[in-house]
Amino acid sequence: MATRKTRTRKSSTSSKTRRATRSPVGRATAKAQAAQEQLRQGVQQVWLAGMGAFARAQKEGPAAFQEAVAEGLKLLGQSQSTARQRMRDVFETAQETLQSRVGGARNQAQETWDNLETLFQSRVQRAMHQLGVPTAEEIRVLTRRVTELNESVRRIDAGNGRKGAKRKTAARGGRRTKRGKAAG
Repeated sequence: MATRKTRTRKSSTSSKTRRATRSPVGRATAKAQAAQEQLRQGVQQVWLAGMGAFARAQKEGPAAFQEAVAEGLKLLGQSQSTARQRMRDVFETAQETLQSRVGGARNQAQETWDNLETLFQSRVQRAMHQLGVPTAEEIRVLTRRVTELNESVRRIDAGNGRKGAKRKTAARGGRRTKRGKAAG
């Protein structure tokens, strides 16, 4: 519809107007008028869109409000779950870091304790050696040697015990005679 009017206008323009659009000033004026017309149409469309939105808001007001509230609740739930997940991730990362550091400190403390224990044992052993205290191995060797010697003595006593029993009885009899002679 608007195109017909402009066509009629163009056709109804005089030769004087046509000559004016051919000049640089005339072209600038025509461009300015065209820009003005476009601006007017844009403003009119924005106004009409606003009026349509206003009419729709009046018609769908409570329902649109409820939709907006539902959408807001949905976004709130999503943001809360995202925040919870991020907090869990941060907490787990911090916990893992703490556990690795505590484990490292525990291992280092155990290593230091072991080194201290080894140092203490070597110094005590050196001091006992200087005092002449035998080591556990030396005591085991001596104990084994004493046991062997005791066994040797028992064997010797067992072998001498038979011969010694005859000698003892003979010696007792001879003593009696000596005593008897002396007594008698």
